[in-house]
This record gives sequence, C-alpha cells and structure tokens, in this order.
Amino acid sequence: MCLSTCLQNSLNPDKVYHERNITVARKLKLALIGLGRRGRRSHLPVYPKLNDVYDFVAVCDKDETVLKEVAEEYDVNTYTSVKDLVARERLDVVDVVVPGDAHHAVCCFLADQGIHMIVETPIAPTRPMADLMIDAAKRNNIKLEVAENYHRTAMARFQARVIEAGVIGEVGRIYRIFYEGGYHGMSMLRLLAGSPPTSILGITHVTPVVPIIDRMLRRHTEERWVTSYLDFANGAAAVMIYSNVIHARSLGRKATGISQIDGTRGAIVGTAIHYTRPEEYEKGAVAQAYEPQFISTEVNGVQVLDRILVELPDQTIVWENPYAHLGIGEEKGRSIDMADQLMSIANAVLHDTEPTYGAHAARLDQEMALAASESAQMDRQPLSFPLREPSQTETGIHERFKATYGYEYHEIEPLLDVWYPRR
Repeated sequence: MCLSTCLQNSLNPDKVYHERNITVARKLKLALIGLGRRGRRSHLPVYPKLNDVYDFVAVCDKDETVLKEVAEEYDVNTYTSVKDLVARERLDVVDVVVPGDAHHAVCCFLADQGIHMIVETPIAPTRPMADLMIDAAKRNNIKLEVAENYHRTAMARFQARVIEAGVIGEVGRIYRIFYEGGYHGMSMLRLLAGSPPTSILGITHVTPVVPIIDRMLRRHTEERWVTSYLDFANGAAAVMIYSNVIHARSLGRKATGISQIDGTRGAIVGTAIHYTRPEEYEKGAVAQAYEPQFISTEVNGVQVLDRILVELPDQTIVWENPYAHLGIGEEKGRSIDMADQLMSIANAVLHDTEPTYGAHAARLDQEMALAASESAQMDRQPLSFPLREPSQTETGIHERFKATYGYEYHEIEPLLDVWYPRR
C-alpha cells in the first residue's frame, strides 16, 4: 500500500486502505518556515516518510546556525527571508511554524503569492488576524490548513470511533482537567461534544511561583490558572481546567489528570471504556471497564502502532493506523497526528477538496479560548457565541502587538521583516 492511497482518502483517516500501486500526478514542492522547537522536532522528522507526496526543498529561519545544521541533514536550500524563499523557489505548500504573532503576516503574504499553506496553532492570536488569513486564502483560491493535532492523535481517533459506534450513547458531559487548555482544549471539547458552543463561563486565577525555566526553555514567574465551563447546541456541557505551569509540567503539576466523557449509556474514563450491559440497567447499572489494546507491527526493524481495539460484549471497536506501513506511529502512535495534518493539506491541494480541519474551525476554537478570557475579565459573566467584536481581550492583544513590533497588526508588508522571538 503506497502513501498516495492514504492521501486520496485522508478525509476519512479511520478507514483502512488496501489498494496498491496508486500514485499521485506529481509531488508537491514543500518548504518549512520556522526551525524552532515545534518545527524542528515535530514537523521536520515526518517529511522524509511522506516523500511519495512531498518534495522537501527548502527551509527558512533567521538563525543561520540552525539553517546550516538542517541543510546538512536534509539537503535542502536555506533562506533567512520569506521574500527570498518565495522569489527563488517554486513552491506548492509551505509549512508555517513561526511564533503565533507572525502567522497572519506570513500567511497573507504566501496566499498573495499563490502558495498553499499549513500553519501551526493557534491560527492567529485574534479573530481579526485570522480573518485576514482566511480572506487572503479565499481571494487567491488558496488552501489553508491549521495544524491542530490533538484530535488527530491515535487515542483521540480511537475514542471518536467508540463514540460514533454508540458505545456510550449520546455525549452529555466532558471533563478535561489538567489535560490541555486554550485552543487545543477547546477544539477537543467541541469535537467530543459534536456540536458548536452556545455559551461559556471563564474563571481565571493568578498566583506567583518561584522563577523557573521549563523543559521547553520558557520562563515562568506566575501561574495563570483558567477554568472554563461551556454549553453546546446539542445540550452537552464541558469543564476544562488548565494553567501555564500545568502545561510546562513543572513544580509537580500534571502529575495526574482527569479525562472523562459521560454518555447516556456509559463513559470513557481516561483510556478505559466503561460499558454497561443493557440487562444491568435496572439492577444497579454497574459498568465494567475495558482497556483498549495497542497492537504493533514491525516496519523496517521498528515497532509502530498498527491498530487500537477494544473487545466489548456485543462488538469489537477497531481503529487502524493508516500510516503504519510508512513507519509512522512509534511509541503508541507518535507522529500520526503530524502525518495526518500534512496529508490533509496535500489532499486539499491535489484533489481540490477542503482541508479536514480548516481555518474556520481553527478560528472558532480560538474564539472559544478568547471567550474564556473575556468572561473572566467581565467579572465572570457567561458569554454567548459568537463573541462580540472587538472583544476587550482582542483589543488588548492588538495594543500589545503594536507596542511590541511597532506596527498595526494589519500592516502586512513591514511585518514580514520583523523578528519574532521564539516562545
């Protein structure tokens, strides 16, 4: 089974593909902008495994030392200027992995040059910034994908399959405590609920911590704790609690967490499927926990995840890794999410379809995160969606943006030459 078979079907990544010898018309010329932690450690290693679809030709970053190291390892051209990259390379897709403040400037420029792109999360710090990107992509008939990866992980895909199979019934409540926050968390809550949000209540609490530098070399002097409660259009509700220090896994934070999805017939608690036999509904309704099995296969001498399954009394639920044959999915599925998002933009470009996640969903997930902050600023008042424009939170972000970089957020041309510090 070749990679392009998965490509043609990536709108349904849970499907198992058995066709062979299907090839794409041409490889897509790919460049990476941004060689920070995320770009170099998470995105770059996946490119060689997708070489049936992508021809990785260039990288762009301000750090010439890092550029030299990557060029030697991957044999690609290097640039310190986005403008030079675009002028000298004939590109189909650019993977934009720069600091979030730079997303809208870089993506608007690329769209105006007729280049498709996938951009790291969040899509942009504010909705007006995101709208500049969406409008530029639409104006130039360009595909824009956003690299939201949490719902693309192997376990998230498997749990989605369990929910779709009706094992736990209709989802009623979702708890994500110390698991993730911000746009990542909001995306997970929305997708698990299977419905758009209608209202949100945000609570924030800030306390000092001893000065620390976390494992990602980020400095913290305070802990910004956020609790969000959301209602969804289908009647589901969700609670999420997170903080910057929890995200850093510092000072003992994130030693444990709670992930629970309550349905009308059962629940998913952590990774376990809690199934109640129908004959037990009126006899205590005690559920039995079933842990999923992770089945591996060997590819080129390396063990990779082949499938996840759970055997229930009345059915077996299986999710199969569509990228196992490429050697993607070590350690219970590592890099499956990265491959899946890169395949999403490739499929969109080659087959003129929409990306599987897309800019509008990314905008909504960021709006949900912004709304939590806005609610907290408004004395913890519940807010309805869509959030008013401009919000106090976004106005503050725009003011800080100009104070930091010297330009208004919509001044795209000069912002291309600004240096954005890695975070």
